[in-house]
Amino acid sequence: MRIIIGELKKIWNIKIIGIIIVLCAIYFSLYLIDDIRWYRSGGPWGNIYFAHHLTENYGTSLSLEDFEDFLNYRYVIVAQLEPFFLENAFFAEMGIRGYDDLFEFRQYYGLRYEHLSDEEQRLFHAASLELGYIVRTERYGDLVSENETPEAYNRMRAFSNIVGLYETNIIGEADWPPFINSFMEHHPLTESEYRRLAQIRDSGELTNIMTQHTLWHTRRYARNLAALVVFVTLVLVSSLVTFDRASKVNWLQYSCKQGRRIFSKQLLAVLVSAVGVTTILVAVFAGIFAVTTGVHGFWHNGINSFLGGGSFHWLSITYWQYWLLMVGVMYMLSIGAAALAFVLSRFSNNMIRLIFKLIPLLVAAVTLSNRALDDFLAIYYGGNAIVQAGMLVLALAAGIVISAITVCREKHVELM
Repeated sequence: MRIIIGELKKIWNIKIIGIIIVLCAIYFSLYLIDDIRWYRSGGPWGNIYFAHHLTENYGTSLSLEDFEDFLNYRYVIVAQLEPFFLENAFFAEMGIRGYDDLFEFRQYYGLRYEHLSDEEQRLFHAASLELGYIVRTERYGDLVSENETPEAYNRMRAFSNIVGLYETNIIGEADWPPFINSFMEHHPLTESEYRRLAQIRDSGELTNIMTQHTLWHTRRYARNLAALVVFVTLVLVSSLVTFDRASKVNWLQYSCKQGRRIFSKQLLAVLVSAVGVTTILVAVFAGIFAVTTGVHGFWHNGINSFLGGGSFHWLSITYWQYWLLMVGVMYMLSIGAAALAFVLSRFSNNMIRLIFKLIPLLVAAVTLSNRALDDFLAIYYGGNAIVQAGMLVLALAAGIVISAITVCREKHVELM
């Protein structure tokens, strides 16, 4: 144990720790922070806001009774919109005093748009421009409004989207079939994929509250974090053996039986360091993502949901369990990369040679990480969940086996 602690001290030296902190800060500012910003924008149609609202008021899933109660929230949004219409001179002149008036106006003119006069078309576009969400056209460029879209109006659009998704995917009261039925009908599926989708559909699992936006950004953030974990692990552990060989310390180790066993202690120190640095990075950066985005509010929500936008998964797990599995992928990548870096450092007499050997390892590990975490556990990814897991296990096993063989070989190596 004393030897292992000594090797750990050599790995976790102040210089390396300082370099890692700087690298992490740069990486966070270049990649990870963008995922946080994009997520906090609210997602398409503001589904994130209502996913939190539904979870806080009805729990992790939305029953039919809860949905009927949720429909009353429309009156809250309509009341929030009233001041905007009453204070807007254009809408006052048009006789539009609230959202319902606007809805009827747009329905009436929208359905008859091709037969409207130029003045009526002008009014139709003006109403849209006053709400600030129609892009300026060349014909009606003089009508561009300086108003920003009222937040309550965006919320009404999000509310309508949520209601439509529930009616389509849970109640079945829509002009188009539920997403899962369309998916099963129009995608080439294996028997196991079809069986799993039927299970999701028939079990009531789709009443879960979880947006596709949340899962997509979580996977993207986890993929970028995994790349950082692998990179930092290689920076941390790779120089231990190479430094000993460059300073000829290994010659002294070869001179006695106890010295030859140090190599195995170094491997253990490298693997412990890989686990340690992965734990620190995950705790820090996953914690930042959870707190700053508020996704911790979805910890107990299932990942298959009527809000999933056609995204269905192999496992019936919660968002928290989904995160744990992705963190498990990061540990496997980190340990496997550390073991292979240990082997490469054994056959490198200086840091320059080692760096050239580590670059392909880094590229391969990040590629494997992206392969595993892109659309993690999603059925539409081609049914490769088992294959992806097998690739990770094989990569980890290969690193451990190769490093173990190298350790055994080192006990009998001859001085050159």
